[in-house]
Order: sequence, then structure tokens, then C-alpha cells
Amino acid sequence: METNRNWKKLSEEKYLFYVGEKKIGELEYQTSKWNRSAIINIEGQLYSIQHSGFWKSKLQILNYKSNVVLKAYSEKWFSSQTTIEYKGVKLHLKIRNNPLAEFVITNEASELLSYSLETNGGTVVTNIISLPENNDYLLDFLLWYLFQPIAQENAGDNLVFQSLLMSL
Repeated sequence: METNRNWKKLSEEKYLFYVGEKKIGELEYQTSKWNRSAIINIEGQLYSIQHSGFWKSKLQILNYKSNVVLKAYSEKWFSSQTTIEYKGVKLHLKIRNNPLAEFVITNEASELLSYSLETNGGTVVTNIISLPENNDYLLDFLLWYLFQPIAQENAGDNLVFQSLLMSL
């Protein structure tokens, strides 16, 4: 059975992802004045996250051969829901703010993965909830890429993680 998922900050741009004590991969942000992207290494598989479209409002993850493996886009301009096309399946990314920020990836039947802010003894923590059978870590890297600025803003350098496995 899978254990806790968490991220460890190495520098302002680089984070390591662990499941239990096992290092799964790393995410390195690459920012410039006009662009934000990231390089992902998941157990030796290289990917890049890039924004696309005229307003850079779409997101895509490419493998090392520059093939698109995941696309994310909003159906409506100011929507709080994003459609994710991944492995031939349409998933949805929902952004909630009740009472604190939460990013959730869902399929038709259930919530697959969520990253949210919670308070624990006066400290803001990042809570990661995943279905036990969810071992496709690319979705974790996508959520952390999107969620990390919010977690950093609210927790500063003291990012703390709680990880839960959901059971059906």
C-alpha cells in the first residue's frame, strides 16, 4: 500500500517528490520575464511543462521526444474548471476556495488527486489526498506546478505536507 506523498524544497526553483521514503522525481521551474515552464524527471523519464496559446492560457506536458502527453485548457475564459486530456481520457481540474485553496483532479466518477491548504496548529500545511490506486505521478507534478505558488505564498519557507489516501 502506498504511503505519504510530499515535496521537498531544494532551492527556489527545484523540488523533489517523495512517496514515503522513496524519491520519485524532481521538478525544476524555469522562469524568465515572459515565460514560466518546468522540467520534470520522474524515475528517469523526462518531461517539460509549457504554456501555449496566444495568451499562454493553455498548458501542455511534453515527453523527451517533444510529443504532447497531456493537454490542459479552460472551456470558458473565466472558468474555475480546466479540462485535462491525458492518455485518451478527459479529466477535470477544479479550483475551489472554501475555506482555503484546493486544486482537485476528477474523472467522471470520483476525485483522483487533490492538493489543498489547511491549517494545523496555526501553521498552513499542504494536504495531498490521493486514491490508493493512483500511482500515475505525472498528475502530482502537474498539480504541484500549478499549486506551489499558492502554497509558497501562504506558508512561506515552512512548507509542511500531510498526505492521505482515500478509500472508496
